[in-house]
Amino acid sequence: MLYLLLLFGYDSLPPLPDLSKISLPEPVLWIQPAERGLLINGYAGQFYGGDLDLDLNTLRARGQFTRNNEWDSTDIGSAQVTAAVTLPRLWLKPNLNAQLLRRRDDYTQITPGLGFAIFTSPVVAAGMFDYSHWIINNETSSEATGEISFIFDRITYFPSMIVRGIYTGRKLKPSLFAQLHISGFHLEFGSPIRTGFPSPILNITYSDLWIEATAGVQTGVKHNTLGEYFKPELPIRYRIDIPAETIRVVVDLGITLNIRNQSFTVGGTYKEWLYRLNIGEDYEISPTRDIKETNLKMCARNNLCFGRIDVRNALHVQYNTNDSAITFLPDIGIIDTFELGVGSLELSADFRYLSQRSGTGKSLPRHYIINTKAGLRLHFLKLYFTVHNITDEKSQVYDDYFYTGRQYAGGLEIKHPL
Repeated sequence: MLYLLLLFGYDSLPPLPDLSKISLPEPVLWIQPAERGLLINGYAGQFYGGDLDLDLNTLRARGQFTRNNEWDSTDIGSAQVTAAVTLPRLWLKPNLNAQLLRRRDDYTQITPGLGFAIFTSPVVAAGMFDYSHWIINNETSSEATGEISFIFDRITYFPSMIVRGIYTGRKLKPSLFAQLHISGFHLEFGSPIRTGFPSPILNITYSDLWIEATAGVQTGVKHNTLGEYFKPELPIRYRIDIPAETIRVVVDLGITLNIRNQSFTVGGTYKEWLYRLNIGEDYEISPTRDIKETNLKMCARNNLCFGRIDVRNALHVQYNTNDSAITFLPDIGIIDTFELGVGSLELSADFRYLSQRSGTGKSLPRHYIINTKAGLRLHFLKLYFTVHNITDEKSQVYDDYFYTGRQYAGGLEIKHPL
């Protein structure tokens, strides 16, 4: 029996990586077309929130807020405004991002940024910069990231040089990379710039119409920003700065097959850590030494249409094994989402399963969660009803945190082209 789909709002389970969203290493040098439209969505019940998405081609504004109590009372909000400016030989993309998390601690992040491309001959310069201002329990911190690429577009194989850097912990941590594109192969090689400690990174991607394959090897130091590690769905207590990690070796392999509207991805990662970040007592980030771990992942996506019947399904399976306890990392994690549209009727469901895993001080039991949603669309209006945790699961999801149980909400969505 198919599940009736999609968790609406935020789910407290750790997310599984989506391997099907593998991007090529080229920078974005154009403005991607988009349909003009307005989406307004609001829902209320035992949890409540709303969404706003306004798209005017070169200007887009998005916002989201939800208050729930799946396992602890939580407020989560986010907002983004992005513009695109095209001038002769110049492309600019200013943006402003913000997010809010209130649980045991209060976190606010405001991040202005700028993407750009300068078209000259024979070099195209493209890059991005952003500055994150954090307020954590009324204490302020900041960090910044940036990248600039110099692409030699009049030379065979389009070689490029890339300078990347993060500024965190009152230190600038730059990296230098080179790229080469030969037919369907895309190669990238680089390293953080550290005196006496090279940290080489090699990535290879092959892509054509039907297949995409990736391989990567990394060793040495991995610098981290709070923006990369910040996950509102986990009860972690964050502070700036986030320590660096040291890798003996990481090997990453993946392959994706695309056939019409279907895709299938398999991949795996082997990691040997000399110094790895983990979640310790009181949910503080703490270092763990000498860990070996293997992660295997599979993703299958299907999109089928039979007249007025539209069926979409996405299955993610992840298997993890390691020689030490990594907090909240299950041996097996499964996410299956299903959507069914029959004329004006829209049904959806989200199934998530986590096997037994380590907590911060105890072993956590395996469990599964099913969330459902049913809606009726009338032109640009949609009325819907959603149920979280339909099986009334109340097991322990994190140390001393338990699922609240079954919850209900109803909502209205307005979606209209402009």
